[in-house]
Amino acid sequence: MKIDKQIILIVLILAAAIQILIITYNSVTGFIQVTDAVNFLIRLLIGTVFSSIFGLVILYLDFIFINILDKKLPISKSIALRIPLEFLFTVILGLSVGTILTITANIFFPYPKGLQSTIVNNSLITAVINIIVVLIVEAVLWFKRGEEYKLQLEVSERENMQIRFDTLKSQLNPHFLFNSLNVLSSLIRKDSEKAQLFIDEFSSVYRYTLDVIEKPVVELHDELEFAKSYLYLQKIRFDDSIITDINIDAAKLDYFIPPLAIQTLIENTFKHNKATESSPLKIKICNESNFLVIENNLQPRFKKSDSKGVGIANLKKRYELLGLTTPRFFVREDLYIAKVPLMRPE
Repeated sequence: MKIDKQIILIVLILAAAIQILIITYNSVTGFIQVTDAVNFLIRLLIGTVFSSIFGLVILYLDFIFINILDKKLPISKSIALRIPLEFLFTVILGLSVGTILTITANIFFPYPKGLQSTIVNNSLITAVINIIVVLIVEAVLWFKRGEEYKLQLEVSERENMQIRFDTLKSQLNPHFLFNSLNVLSSLIRKDSEKAQLFIDEFSSVYRYTLDVIEKPVVELHDELEFAKSYLYLQKIRFDDSIITDINIDAAKLDYFIPPLAIQTLIENTFKHNKATESSPLKIKICNESNFLVIENNLQPRFKKSDSKGVGIANLKKRYELLGLTTPRFFVREDLYIAKVPLMRPE
């Protein structure tokens, strides 16, 4: 929160209103003498100017301190420590500004009943006013935080829906479907038993896709079983020009991962690399600590893929929405390596 034109206008109006009340009260009680309208207006003008300046100073310092507390001691996590610190700062600031304001005002309009007692009274009043101001500011910020949180939830939900749609759309890729049906047609003529296995794995792939698309995370064990089915289909398609090596610590199988993450990474491998009997594509899936690692030998296609990287971008966004470390991608010697975090079960 920062001081803008609207806040300055509110401070000026409040300062003028408070000065009218103070001057009227002091005149009625005999604390000061207001000789005529001109004297009243002069007192009002000077009082409003000083009150506005000091009010804005107080407000500015309050905002700075509240912003610092929001970063260091957010209400949601450190309310027990924040409240006394904020109260102490508010009182000290109010007393200090009240003292300086009173001394400054005394230069223009000396107080007839002595400066010391007036300083005490005005400082206490300023401290109380500052406490009220901080309470109002915190209430406004609390409301704004709530509105921003609701907006963020709505945005996140829309992003999640779009990501789920894009992910589902990529899994129901017509090219993959067309290629798979071609392979199946060929198998039916050559090997009916193998064709049946292909159908079983093919149906397993799409059943899993539809089952998990609404889930934020799934167990690594289930994701690996799905990946094996997907790899089986690809091995049949590429005439066994693919070599796979899956080696995951048993202790990591109940960890969690975004659904279809492994398939997204494997599909990316096929898009950008060729696979032949003389130069098979080698895909290794393992884990390093709490990271799942998928690496493949680099065999770039002569013709670049027309892929726009939607799958990888969606995977990164899903990790971001989960508040996890972003997946990493890099090349080491002749290997392309992808590392995605695994979520520890609670």
